[in-house]
Amino acid sequence: MKYRLIYTESYLKKAKKFVKKHLELVAQYEKTLKILELDPHHPSLRLHQLKGRLKDLHSY
Repeated sequence: MKYRLIYTESYLKKAKKFVKKHLELVAQYEKTLKILELDPHHPSLRLHQLKGRLKDLHSY
């Protein structure tokens, strides 16, 4: 199953700024986004449930 990522304007702005500062990470960043879109539970993404107030959320 393929998932669809939704990029907000604020995310795109921060991502653009990040890419400008870290050109060496662009390929890895793109690969991670592709994996996330194909399978958000892929082991290389290290998905884990948060604790405390945020226990209903997950982090990568």
